[in-house]
Amino acid sequence: MVKKGSLTVRHLVVTVLVVLLVNTQLTWWIIFVLRENRVRLGMERDAIQAQCRMEADRVARDLAEAHRILDAAVVDGYHKDSEPPPPFSDWRAEPSVQNCGAPLLKNGIVVLSSPAPEAGQCVLAQTTEHWTSSLLHLHDDLELTAVQQVEKKTKRPAIILGPPFETLAVSPTAEVWHAILKGYRGRILMMVSEGAFFALMLFVLVALLWRTLRREVALEHEHRNFLSAVTHELKSPLASMRLSLETVLGGRSEPDAGVHFLKNALQDTERLQSLVEKVLEATRYAGKGSSLDLRESCLSEVVEGAVRRFSRRTTATGANLIFEIQRGIWSEIDEEAIAIVISNLLENALKYGGANPQVDVRLTESNGRSQLDISDNGQGIAPDDIPRVFERFWRAGDEMTRTTQGTGLGLFLVQQIIKGHDGEVMVANTGPDGTTFRVILPRATTVEET
Repeated sequence: MVKKGSLTVRHLVVTVLVVLLVNTQLTWWIIFVLRENRVRLGMERDAIQAQCRMEADRVARDLAEAHRILDAAVVDGYHKDSEPPPPFSDWRAEPSVQNCGAPLLKNGIVVLSSPAPEAGQCVLAQTTEHWTSSLLHLHDDLELTAVQQVEKKTKRPAIILGPPFETLAVSPTAEVWHAILKGYRGRILMMVSEGAFFALMLFVLVALLWRTLRREVALEHEHRNFLSAVTHELKSPLASMRLSLETVLGGRSEPDAGVHFLKNALQDTERLQSLVEKVLEATRYAGKGSSLDLRESCLSEVVEGAVRRFSRRTTATGANLIFEIQRGIWSEIDEEAIAIVISNLLENALKYGGANPQVDVRLTESNGRSQLDISDNGQGIAPDDIPRVFERFWRAGDEMTRTTQGTGLGLFLVQQIIKGHDGEVMVANTGPDGTTFRVILPRATTVEET
């Protein structure tokens, strides 16, 4: 396939390069999307973690501010009967408190302490319940979680609070974090779906390319066989005609022998005419229903007429022709086309018959369908060749070594014409005792002859 045509090596190379380019682009796109999705998850995690850190810093600032207010009040002078400054609800002095100045948590209420050096005491101030509740009130997207309950598998972000809340951490709510992970997984699923779709399209493209390549190779082989067959079919009769005419014109034959040579030349002319008609018929009837003139006709008469015309061939070749035709079968047919079908099947049976060819023809009608069987006594068709016998230009074997004449158009024409009649043609039986081709036509009736 180095010559120019519908599919050449250049086309194949370009297509392979395009497929490789698309595959590379698809791979790069998948890697890029995965990286971008991972980066986006990291950015969303960093954003929610920053929000947690801001809330933790707010809690620390509010505690520090309350501690500053307590320290200022103690410096101004502590009196047990005086009112504690806001946000404290009560305060008292104790002679000795360990770690005075560190915040405490008592019954869920924040207690701050401040040393009073001149009195050798430590002032303990209890905040209001409302202030503690406000201190721990977080943004709607955040919640307080026990440190030991922070989910490690999903790497849920969390910021641990300072004393007295060191057992608590600020983290996003389960709904918010699951929504982030759901979006991350959803984008992966979308990427996988799109990648699978494009990969499937790429696979389909490669499959179509392979199918087209095989079809082109097969068609190229069929065309080569057809050209070889036509060349052989043209050269043989032309060479014979030239030899006969040169012999007669050169005066190298007796008058009786000259007539014989002219008859041979006429037969070769008929052979060439038959070849031309085959090619024209292939063009005319290619495609279901093309150029058919369907009319209600007597199928029995059409078959009998075609068989009797063909009997001259069998008589000349010494073949035995046996036919059994049921009378009065009518059907909607194209008489000329059906005659071509019968002629091609008979010619095929004669061509591939045995050493003493015998052709059997049988036409019957049953249940509104006509059945035409044409059999030979040849060696049969190889099982692997049966599906291909009706292909255009196809012939078993190699044209360069084949001895039987033909172009590979006869059975193709038979199938196309029968399809145009909404019928079917098949290899009904084949084996070492011969082959039977069966043609079935619908809408058939039997009319009793008067």
